[in-house]
Amino acid sequence: MKRVLLALLLLTGCATATHPNDEADVRAAMASFMSALNDLDADRITATFAADATAFFPLAQPQRANGRAEIGAIFHTFVEKTKPKVDKLNIVPEDMTVETSGDLALVTFQVKGSAISARRTFVFRRIGGRWMIEHLHASDFRVQ
Repeated sequence: MKRVLLALLLLTGCATATHPNDEADVRAAMASFMSALNDLDADRITATFAADATAFFPLAQPQRANGRAEIGAIFHTFVEKTKPKVDKLNIVPEDMTVETSGDLALVTFQVKGSAISARRTFVFRRIGGRWMIEHLHASDFRVQ
């Protein structure tokens, strides 16, 4: 009985164990997304999403976007509309938090502006050793 309990404890511990650099690796994956976004590089942005990712965007469409292709199309449209106005963005996340648990991670931050506070939540999943965006939820709050 003791051996069975020990085996269960070891298996449970292995299933929920994190790697020593998980937070740093998730932050690097988040930075990669932000770099691609600020560079207005729709292909690099799209590549940061898992194939089965989902997203809610504050202005692009009211319903959830499903899959990398649909999310990528939204970012391509955004880049096409933005590039004639500016060459590069300078979006800097503030108050970022990163929480990891096994192969999942949650990242939240905001980007404060004078009229709108952009609030963002990302769910990352480790796929083949790489942290990919599984879900993005974006909402904007009008500052008064």
